[in-house]
Amino acid sequence: MTQYGHERVKRGIINFLVGKGVSAVSGFFAMLLVVHGLSIADFAAYSVVVALVEVFNAITGFGFTHIILRYVPELYANSRFHTLRATLSFLFGVRTIILIVALGTVWFFSHRVSAWIGLEHFIPEFQAFLVVVGFRSSNQFLTQILESTLHQGVVQSANSLVNIGRCIGMVWLGSEASVNLLNVVWLEAFCEVLSTIVMLAGIFSVIWLNRSNPDDTHSHWYQSNRQQLIRFATFAYLQHLATLPFGGTINRLVGGAMLGEQAMATFGFAQSLYEYVKRYLPTQLLIGLIRPVIVARYTTTGSFSSVAKLCEQFYQVNFALLAGLLAIFWVDGESIMTVISAGKYAESGTSAMILCALLMFIVFETQRLVLELLAQMVEHYEVMVLSNLILSFSVFGGIAAIPWLGAIAFPLANSLAIFLTNIWVMFQLSSLGYPYQHDWRATFYTLLIFLLTIAVGKLCQYAGYDWIVTLPITMVWFILLFLRLKWEPSLGLIKDLIGKKLNQE
Repeated sequence: MTQYGHERVKRGIINFLVGKGVSAVSGFFAMLLVVHGLSIADFAAYSVVVALVEVFNAITGFGFTHIILRYVPELYANSRFHTLRATLSFLFGVRTIILIVALGTVWFFSHRVSAWIGLEHFIPEFQAFLVVVGFRSSNQFLTQILESTLHQGVVQSANSLVNIGRCIGMVWLGSEASVNLLNVVWLEAFCEVLSTIVMLAGIFSVIWLNRSNPDDTHSHWYQSNRQQLIRFATFAYLQHLATLPFGGTINRLVGGAMLGEQAMATFGFAQSLYEYVKRYLPTQLLIGLIRPVIVARYTTTGSFSSVAKLCEQFYQVNFALLAGLLAIFWVDGESIMTVISAGKYAESGTSAMILCALLMFIVFETQRLVLELLAQMVEHYEVMVLSNLILSFSVFGGIAAIPWLGAIAFPLANSLAIFLTNIWVMFQLSSLGYPYQHDWRATFYTLLIFLLTIAVGKLCQYAGYDWIVTLPITMVWFILLFLRLKWEPSLGLIKDLIGKKLNQE
């Protein structure tokens, strides 16, 4: 099977790394231009409206994305393009209609809805952002299709186009002294439209121009898998809805209603950095590359243990990098946040503390991502539903603690909830015959790297060095520790992903 063979994986990784490199740099500068260009009030409102994308993704999803992630690799690997075309046309068409109806309904009641989340003074901006929601949500759907077929080149080209377009547009708005929230929203809408065009063209080339297997009969496949598809999509949708109140999306919306402009803008700034960091960590970065390969391997070999081990290795690399970032921000976070935000959101180290709490949260969130991938792979999404409901209740803990802790209450409450439910999901998978083994040895080495990095940074501060000196010393020390303790297993992981061939190849 050449679709997911080592040559395709290597090509996907190359396209992925080049594209992500361009997207990461341009995306970071675009974020800085938005942070620096918008007023505190505008950026506070912007920090709230961006949460709408995930809300609409969850509500209008109906498990369609999860069907793509689970079944597209299987169909594509067997060259069942007729079935693939019919399935994708149905899913994308129905979801687009549902999304348009949902967005139209919210637009009609926009005066009332915007007031619920503290945006009663930003109604035109709220309405304009619904256009961004429509195209960005569709682009995320199209991304899953392309990633599931290992066509990273198209995905990364589209994503880079969005970020480069935002950079160019923000520079132009700045030169015209026209940087305000409404103009920023329309700029993002324009960039998302361009991305949609690129991805639709890519999907047409990848799937519609390929010849199908002669034995491919869509109706037969659908009849054979109908009950399983409905069951799988139902549980996937329920677990997605169940987890909606958990994490950054609802935290932003609740924060918009409960926090003042300065506090919300500070929280939004820390949350934006957190989302940027999360997006470019290995587990998050490579999930679109790993998922189709893992699903193809599992459906071919039936070996859960080898796939689970590969997932745990990815998580441990992610954990080590997070530990280094957390140690660096623990030592010099306030100074770093002051420079990045031009002094706007670094009051008394608040944004740095929130970011550190969010980085700790990512440690458990990325483990959750791995567990969800495995539950999806073995088609037992039901183990996620109850745990996600428990996660959702953590938002009430955050709300209750706001008077004492401020915005940092959200990530602290989320972290406790996700830590406990991760343990529960591992137990449930094991009870179903899918044991997931945590690598405690690797965890110990990561904690050792974390403590030693902090120790070196604090010693530099104690010696009287300025943060400009302390920061590079701390970073170099972390890199040396990582190379010494984590480089060999990280390299082995990449070799395993690229070199292992499926039985049919």
